[in-house]
Amino acid sequence: MRAAVLDAPRTVSMRSIEVPVPAPGEVRIRLEGCGVCGSSLPVWQGREWFTYPRGVGEPGHEGWGIVDEVGDGVSTIAPGARVAFLSSHAFAEYDIAPAAGIVPLPPVLDGRPFPGEALACAFNVVHRACLAPGDTVAIVGVGFLGAVVSRLAADLGARILAVSRRAFALDVARSQGADAVVQARSTRETVDEVFRLTGGIGCQCAIEAAGTQAMLDIA
Repeated sequence: MRAAVLDAPRTVSMRSIEVPVPAPGEVRIRLEGCGVCGSSLPVWQGREWFTYPRGVGEPGHEGWGIVDEVGDGVSTIAPGARVAFLSSHAFAEYDIAPAAGIVPLPPVLDGRPFPGEALACAFNVVHRACLAPGDTVAIVGVGFLGAVVSRLAADLGARILAVSRRAFALDVARSQGADAVVQARSTRETVDEVFRLTGGIGCQCAIEAAGTQAMLDIA
């Protein structure tokens, strides 16, 4: 099979390697595609703490495709199922994942690219935040993750304050249920605006979804 290898920062090659064999409890998937996570960008750009070349197929972890073989003891999924999954080497034609990291895709998604791991992150964020109806929640950063978290939190009955430096991202937040939006400026100015909007009370929860120090400081 073919797999991508990040040989050095900003340098990718293709390798031909053996098709992996699933161990007990594992599933092999023939990839249809794999998303590119924001967390993969530093690996592509290069940082002093990364070593190269990276492993074959790294850092792909937002894959989807067709199960073509299952390991011993796997009874929850069968060959032929179309799935999204969490792995670590999905920039390749085939990858292996634990059966617990596989989610079958419904027929309504047939033919559609579906990096399910990214959506799963948003669901996990909202679940772990233990939001309750009526909570005021600041979503700090409205990219893909912040937009989905906004929609899920709004559907739970939370009041959403979306914070972003980008005007178009604030428009997206409004479309996903945000009750109010804040244009991020300095940490102090932004926090002051959130307190103004909440009558000096603040928020029951702040979710940082940008992945930058400046937005983490605001959260």
